[in-house]
Amino acid sequence: MLRSLTSSIRPPYHLHTVYERLLGTEVEVQVVARTRQQAEAAESAALDELERLSAVFNRFDAGSELSRWLTRPGEQVPLSHELRTVLALADRWREVTGGAFHPGADALGRLWQEAAARGHKPDAAELSVVLAQLQTNPWTLHADGTATLHAAYPLGLNALAKGWIVDRMAELAWNSPEVQAVLINAGGDLRTVGGRGLKVTLADPFTARDDAAPLTHVHVQNGALASSGSAHRGVQVGGQWHSHLLDPRDGQPVQAVPGVTVTAPDCATADALATALSVLGAVEGLALVNGTPGCAALIVTRDGQTHPSALWPPDGPARRISNPCPTSFFYIELQENPP
Repeated sequence: MLRSLTSSIRPPYHLHTVYERLLGTEVEVQVVARTRQQAEAAESAALDELERLSAVFNRFDAGSELSRWLTRPGEQVPLSHELRTVLALADRWREVTGGAFHPGADALGRLWQEAAARGHKPDAAELSVVLAQLQTNPWTLHADGTATLHAAYPLGLNALAKGWIVDRMAELAWNSPEVQAVLINAGGDLRTVGGRGLKVTLADPFTARDDAAPLTHVHVQNGALASSGSAHRGVQVGGQWHSHLLDPRDGQPVQAVPGVTVTAPDCATADALATALSVLGAVEGLALVNGTPGCAALIVTRDGQTHPSALWPPDGPARRISNPCPTSFFYIELQENPP
């Protein structure tokens, strides 16, 4: 009887682990459960799912399902439910964003990487060829579970697949016995389920200083957050720095929006919106996010203005950024870790 009473009043166990080089980034896993064994079992379930889905989506692994499918253009190939699901999501986002979200943006990225090596911008004729290719459907999904690849250019699903994998990891951990809260954070793309949630600090996108005042804070509970920015990723072409984010509609690097943060019910949606809003800009981007149920965003433009969506839920007002620097970056950091 005493042992039973002691067990009932024992505080829950909080597991907190950070793994390097998963999903191409740092992955943080937090689980609150009744016992250590239950928390560790939930974490194992999440990591097993990550390993399983990496074998589907890792384009840097020649043996992954995605890589193998990309070597078979023109063939009607049976695909797993997981790959078909993400391809269908990519189709949807490409349609609703008018092409601002496009898995073929990787083809443009290759052109700009080659341009950086040559020291001048991509050739206009080469750019026109790729842009014309992006106007056609990259694949066809058939009702029998197969798909036919049409694209003859590089394709990437990272802007969607990473968030989708984070969602699957969080949901599996959450459904494990006696789990009270879960947080999965993959390089700033995060999903939290249960518990009190957490406060995320949004850093000023125009400075890399650790002691700079934050832009604002946002509380995330039973939902997801993702960010996108023109940060330290990009190419140097002819002495000028260009963002790694490219507009699939005209092939040019994104300039107007150095930082976007999105909250959404799930991480796949947050991921897709963060990429699309960076390309669309403030006016079109706010119209899109305001029309997407359960989603909110804060868009920072090059002039230092902050543009919150109708449902943006910051803990405090976002401040206008003075003296914005054109070669800055955007990131988030977790201020309060416990779910």
